Amino acid sequence: MRLSAVFVIALTARLLFVSVADEPLLYSHQYTYFTNALRIAEHPHPIQYVLYSDEWRTWDQHWTIAPLYHLFAAGIFRLFGPHLLVLRLVQCVLDSGVAVAVGALGGAAAGRRGAWAGAAYALYWPAVELTSWTMTENVHTFLLTLGVAVLASERLAAWRLRPAAGGLLLGLSALARSVSTGFLAIVSAWTLLRSRPLAWKPAAVLLAAGAAAILPWTARNVFLAGDKVLIESAAFENIWFANRFVDRATFLNQERLVHGQATPAEKRAAALHFALRGIRRHPERFVQKVGLNFRHFFRPEGLQNLVGIERSLEPWRHAGSVLLDDLPLLLAVPLFAAFLASGRPSAARSLIILWVSYYLLMVIGVFHNEIRYRSAFVPFAFAGAAEGARLLADPTVRRRLRTRVGLGLGLLLALSMVWPYAPRAWRAAAAAWALRPLDAAVARGDLPEADRIATAAAQRDPASPRPWFDHGQSLLRAGHPAEALAAYSRGAPLATEANWRGRTALPQLLATAGRMEDAENARRALDRLSWDDDPWLVLEIAWRELPAPHADEVVLGDGSDYGAVRGFLHPRGGDPLLSRHRLEWNKYERLGGPQPPPGTHRWSRHRAWLRLVPTTAAAAYDVTLWMGAPFPSTLVSPEVEVRAGSGEASRVTLGPRIEPYRFRATVAPGEPLVVRIDAPTWSRAGEPADQGVRVDRMAVAAAP
Repeated sequence: MRLSAVFVIALTARLLFVSVADEPLLYSHQYTYFTNALRIAEHPHPIQYVLYSDEWRTWDQHWTIAPLYHLFAAGIFRLFGPHLLVLRLVQCVLDSGVAVAVGALGGAAAGRRGAWAGAAYALYWPAVELTSWTMTENVHTFLLTLGVAVLASERLAAWRLRPAAGGLLLGLSALARSVSTGFLAIVSAWTLLRSRPLAWKPAAVLLAAGAAAILPWTARNVFLAGDKVLIESAAFENIWFANRFVDRATFLNQERLVHGQATPAEKRAAALHFALRGIRRHPERFVQKVGLNFRHFFRPEGLQNLVGIERSLEPWRHAGSVLLDDLPLLLAVPLFAAFLASGRPSAARSLIILWVSYYLLMVIGVFHNEIRYRSAFVPFAFAGAAEGARLLADPTVRRRLRTRVGLGLGLLLALSMVWPYAPRAWRAAAAAWALRPLDAAVARGDLPEADRIATAAAQRDPASPRPWFDHGQSLLRAGHPAEALAAYSRGAPLATEANWRGRTALPQLLATAGRMEDAENARRALDRLSWDDDPWLVLEIAWRELPAPHADEVVLGDGSDYGAVRGFLHPRGGDPLLSRHRLEWNKYERLGGPQPPPGTHRWSRHRAWLRLVPTTAAAAYDVTLWMGAPFPSTLVSPEVEVRAGSGEASRVTLGPRIEPYRFRATVAPGEPLVVRIDAPTWSRAGEPADQGVRVDRMAVAAAP
């Protein structure tokens, strides 16, 4: 396969995900980088701000993060405006370049068919998804993989600047994620030792080029910011957090002591002291941590989400994760093990083994890991797996003892990865099969039979809430809220923290049952879940889980709009507890703006939907939307397109005040009336990314 084809496949997959998934930034990590990059872009003197202040790269108020991704994103915001689309498109191109580098690295390790490693990476689900995120991996993986591919390339062997180019790329990758810093020294030593006789010049050039990328930043830290640290200080916090081995009360006391130190150097020294003390006092816990980290790093994430914790995701996301994440990784592990055991000697093989060994030592032994940390492992695992596949295709090599031993160990690891989920998957499949007649029984009104079917399915998977939630959803859509409440209530105690289906459905069902106090508490809990985790995800789940409400009005942000709105962000202004919440985005006083107007509301994204089933049948309806673009919106007079029901789209120009806007809509009797809003977006530091317009409520009335 040609590398140009690898690039096209990778770019197509990533652009499709950006356009079809159309997800906002999720969770706090992405906002850390987005907000800080935006602070740089918004600053009147960005260069001075970057050089003399660490505010823009501070984590948890005390630690600094590697700078390069902040600067990369800030540069794009400064050039193209504070919107995510251009940043995501650039990241799609960069990660498509990673696929090309993986193909080149696979070719260097396995010959002409090694480019298929790049095709595998081109369709690797987490890599496709990551390009929509504002995370350091988007820059780090590109620089690291490209740097190793340059140093390993046989085609570039005669290029005199190859050591300098490779070293510079590795040095820059360390500025994106500092874990690469130690690898630069390892590769320099490898370059020196692999020459016969020892040739110091290429190694010195490689090390000097990497240092040329890192040391100017170090000089900035020392002389301008007054902090004698190579790149960042967050690594010290991470090593402390990963190796503290104390109970929560003791950890909080350690945290008070560490954060109470007078200087950054003293904070780093205290954090390192507690980390080393934890390892020294509890070596058995350190060994346990390594085992847990190893199992976590190689965990099949798709199966974990689907049958392990039953995370509330769309079916297509579950399918993509299992088929394009778990399956490629499970296939790559034994092939990579065969490569480790019998791969032919080459610069590519040595560099792949060096990086994988060093990186696993860091994220499994020294620190902790998250699933996204596999972004720096998988490119090299796929490249090595290409050589492993070549070895197994050769009968002579395949019969070697070391090849068989390596393959066998790899198969054991792959089996250990998937085996814990096999019984769960079997039980889930058995329950799903038993539930097949459920919808038909509910549709014909045979509720006792439906309950019998759900009970039988639940007996096949007794630890799962899924049979009860599916039963409750079917009942709710058929207009049996009391029975649906009973079903959801039976499943709720079985749900994990990641399964939000019951938490989404119960507020509406409790209110319908007249249990208003319980319903209000459930609504407040759902609002807090929106702020704690992500409002877009909660609304997406509610849109799938709940039918459109039978009502003539939807009030946004008051806790009753779940299932009625989609494509909106945080509920605002309803719960006074939320105004004190740690994730509240509107810092009106800090931004220098007026206090927000009273009343509940939500801000839309660039596309948003509202729906309800009118209580009165009519040939047409008048739809009224109360909306506007008040502070903190940066838009002066945004033009919004509204499509109500099956009618033609209308365009209206909004102002800074919340005003009513009326539209005519037609809809089939008994069907939901769906209103779609398309709006321009704005972003500013301290606010969610790419917000559209503020919507307070929607009301419908039969047209005269």
